[in-house]
Amino acid sequence: MLGAALAAAAQPAASNDDLQGLSDEFGDEKSLANWKQFHEAEGWRSMIKSIDVNKTTAGSLTLEPSVAGWFEEYQGAYIFKEVTGNFFVSARVKTRGRETEMPTMLWSLAGLMVRAPRPDSTKDKWQPRGENWLFFTTGVADPVTQPVFESKTTGNSKSNLKLRAARTGWVELGIARVRSAFILVYRFDGETKWTVHERFHRRDLPRTLQVGINAYSGGYTHEEQDPFKFNTMQSKNGKADLVLNVDYVRFRRLNYEVASPRSDASELTDYSLTNDELLKKLGL
Repeated sequence: MLGAALAAAAQPAASNDDLQGLSDEFGDEKSLANWKQFHEAEGWRSMIKSIDVNKTTAGSLTLEPSVAGWFEEYQGAYIFKEVTGNFFVSARVKTRGRETEMPTMLWSLAGLMVRAPRPDSTKDKWQPRGENWLFFTTGVADPVTQPVFESKTTGNSKSNLKLRAARTGWVELGIARVRSAFILVYRFDGETKWTVHERFHRRDLPRTLQVGINAYSGGYTHEEQDPFKFNTMQSKNGKADLVLNVDYVRFRRLNYEVASPRSDASELTDYSLTNDELLKKLGL
């Protein structure tokens, strides 16, 4: 794809990068086995209606969620790889409806997610107030006529979100982590420069995180709005409408030098540092 070629050309080469092996260009359907699926890893029901590589669109992952919603303690579709330490992950994605250019159901979005694992909190051992994650998605919220970016940060199952205007078609999303600093960036096809979208300071997130692709749609139509019931019971009459195409997901190590061994890299989330200065520091 042209967009993929442009993005590849704009991406600096890295040698001996221990995270590059996690990247996936989705040229081989067997690569899907290298991803962990949230429902299998933590013992919940699947919220993935369908997922495949190359069968729907050549050189692309296609994921369609069932009725779902990543918010507070509500869950959605999620595939991930585990990453320890500083990293930069980027994904070229496109969200659409099954039959339309944009999803037709409110709150239908997909993109990149970073989450603290909860391997001991299965549906049989679940305890409330334990969700800690952040994400950067694109799709529609309310109304469905306006494509948006959604950035959301969740601590102890309390979510805060921001919506900003986006546009339809392919876009590359990125999340950079340096210790406690998380920087969200994006660029549309044809652009070589990243735009800084949001900065989060999350000292609570562990060194090893789940990092991957999430998707959700129509969660408000689920018959059960109690979080535990929502997460364990399949909706009978709810409606979802989101198809996510992912051209690639690329990982690389960030080698940003922090101010001191005890630094939490909060200097990167201080807005006295301009966006251009921030991108330069991160090598983006």
